[in-house]
Amino acid sequence: MKPRINILAALLLSVAGLKAQAQEAQRLTLKESISYGLQNHRSIRINRNNVAAAHAKAQEALSGYLPQVSINAGLDYNIKLQQNVIPAGSLPGQTEEQRITFGTKYNSSTVIQLDQKIYDQSLITGLKANKYNNQMADLNEEDNNQTLIYNIASSYYQIIVTQKQLDLLYSNRDRFEKVLRVTQLQADQGVAKKVDVKQVQVNLNNVLSQISVAENNLKLAKNTLKNNMGLSQQEDIVLTDTARWLNTNPPSKLYTPFDYKNTVSFQLQQAQVNLYDINRKSVRDQALPTLSIYGRYGANGFGQDNIKQAFDPLLDYSAMGVKLSWNIFTGLRRQAQYKQATIDFDNAKEKLKLNEDLQNLQFQNAGAAVTRAQSTIATNKNNMELASEVYENATLQHKQGVATISELLNAELSYREAQNNYIGSLLDYYLADLDVQKANGNLRNYFYKL
Repeated sequence: MKPRINILAALLLSVAGLKAQAQEAQRLTLKESISYGLQNHRSIRINRNNVAAAHAKAQEALSGYLPQVSINAGLDYNIKLQQNVIPAGSLPGQTEEQRITFGTKYNSSTVIQLDQKIYDQSLITGLKANKYNNQMADLNEEDNNQTLIYNIASSYYQIIVTQKQLDLLYSNRDRFEKVLRVTQLQADQGVAKKVDVKQVQVNLNNVLSQISVAENNLKLAKNTLKNNMGLSQQEDIVLTDTARWLNTNPPSKLYTPFDYKNTVSFQLQQAQVNLYDINRKSVRDQALPTLSIYGRYGANGFGQDNIKQAFDPLLDYSAMGVKLSWNIFTGLRRQAQYKQATIDFDNAKEKLKLNEDLQNLQFQNAGAAVTRAQSTIATNKNNMELASEVYENATLQHKQGVATISELLNAELSYREAQNNYIGSLLDYYLADLDVQKANGNLRNYFYKL
């Protein structure tokens, strides 16, 4: 009996160990988080499928200039054959009209035809779109990758800052709890007023409320990061390089000058402009004639009494030739289509210039935000250190009975505001830096240099 119990216990311990491993949090740096997202986010697979679809579309467009082979076969059962009338006097000695029935009750036909385009300028022009369709699919994939880098990095920074804010709030809570115990003891001894205890309790409650909000914000920020990475919400994550982003002063940034032509946005829009240009030329070229050749081989069978006769014998025939097609006038349809395509082309060029101005504005504003955040970080850090000294001094004076509880609470409030300002300026800096990299199309290099 004991061996069975031991085996069961071992199995339970093994299962428990596996569960513990399965629930172990993933430890991630910022670069590891981005790498995971670039490999596992569902949008990656969608864009790869779009690239494959673009290549398939190019093959479809090319098929118009490749040989076309078709086979058609049929069997007719003529329930009642059509009659023709030969009017009276049409034939020598004919005095009355004659009704003649042509055909047989059963007819079979089989035709194999090959068609090959020789010249179709509209189709030739349209084939040029393959290059830009493939290019746009690749660019959309890269644009999606850069969006993932931006989203993962911004949510990662949000977690770092929220966690730091939460750590500071925990420290504030511990300090208030100590002050509350001291103030309560002083009130019990008649040294402090009951209202002082209430004041400290109110401030402690405020901190506890802020902790609750920050804890919820941290949970939401982690959920956002996991979603941006393509990681299951059931997984737990731990950021391992927070000290890198919090314990050093951000260095001064020297950004390369803005060049819209280096951005994915420009390349996407330029490809779209080229596609609109090809489209309008393709419509225009529909006014030109097309030339093709064909070859046909077929066989017919006829049966009067039964179906078998319709296949035995089969009377074959063949033909080959050249076809010229020319739609000279289409009721102004082609002219209207060309005008619409030209308008689309002109609008695409204007949107390209408009977006260049907009992205340049975003680059300039983000650069200014980085500069402002750098100076604000230094100011807020110094201010936080001064506020800490003031608070420590007020705490000492309060213990010595020199400072009132109101002075201590005011010093603590100033210290807490200085902490929040410093943390907020850090987040502003990292997000502004991301915006500069995004506007200048440099997020890939930003990721590689992490």
